[in-house]
Amino acid sequence: MSKTSSAAERKFALNGLSVQTLKLSQDGELDVEFDLPGKQTTAQYYTQIRGLRTLNVYDDPELEEVCKRLFHIVRKRVMKPDEERLRVHCDNCSTSACCRTYNVLITEDDMARLATSLGTPLATFKDKYTNPGVDWSDDYPAQLACDTDYEGEEKCVFLKAAEDGQFRCSVYEHRPQICRDFDMDTCDDFVAMKDIGVLKS
Repeated sequence: MSKTSSAAERKFALNGLSVQTLKLSQDGELDVEFDLPGKQTTAQYYTQIRGLRTLNVYDDPELEEVCKRLFHIVRKRVMKPDEERLRVHCDNCSTSACCRTYNVLITEDDMARLATSLGTPLATFKDKYTNPGVDWSDDYPAQLACDTDYEGEEKCVFLKAAEDGQFRCSVYEHRPQICRDFDMDTCDDFVAMKDIGVLKS
């Protein structure tokens, strides 16, 4: 009978002999940082050279399947409500950066909600306002279509110019869940909710 491994042994076993970090992007790029073989230089130290390889998850069916599984497992741990996110409010945004530099991925529920709010049949909504989703996690079957602003810059199709000249979300009350969950640490225009006055329609 083998004895139970210690926490230190489990950590080492998980880390492996050489892999230091794994970083997976939304685009399916898996950055692998690892130690290359070194040699002993003194009684205390050895040379340490670190390598970096980038693998494309979409080009490797086995990797794609593993990453999808990992994604779903991790998501269960991070989907608990985060009260801090409630402090983010797009009504005070000055750049609309997240509506320009990110694909707005949407679920079937998002599409149904938006179609209802616009009084549009679901099939018509999908045809007019969506494109196929670029998402290796298979969570999002579609993403919102894009058009351009006055300067020809690409933006979400629902980002419209307001009376003050700033672009605002025209479907804010019915916006996709991914927009609701946008992390304030990524928002350059974050302003605490307590500092924002209530806007009247």
